[in-house]
Amino acid sequence: MTVKLPCAATRAALNEDPEFLINARLWNVGMKLRVGEQAYLVQIEDGKVARFTDEPDQFDTWTISIGGPEDGWEKLLEPVPPPFYQDFFGAFFRHDFEMGGDLASLYASYGAVRRLLEVLRETHNLQEA
Repeated sequence: MTVKLPCAATRAALNEDPEFLINARLWNVGMKLRVGEQAYLVQIEDGKVARFTDEPDQFDTWTISIGGPEDGWEKLLEPVPPPFYQDFFGAFFRHDFEMGGDLASLYASYGAVRRLLEVLRETHNLQEA
């Protein structure tokens, strides 16, 4: 199985999600998500997702990176994830996930990051249905 993140659907859902918008307010960040070898860029400007793409180029910048193996993402995106795949911290501490970059910004806005994952899980499973 190949994990393909639904960029457009997730961007739209996040920008309409009150919980994400509250947690991400005033946040400006570029976030690289790595699913196996595939890179994605999530650009958040003033708390809204301005861009979510699976085609970042060498001119795109990010300050936070989160990544892991494709089989780990499959578990992370299950409707009811197994233990230690419920969020990025569990996957980081117990599995082969990495979190890097400006960790102070990541930790300060972790509510938004966690909600991003929850919405991503929802949109991913809608696309799979």
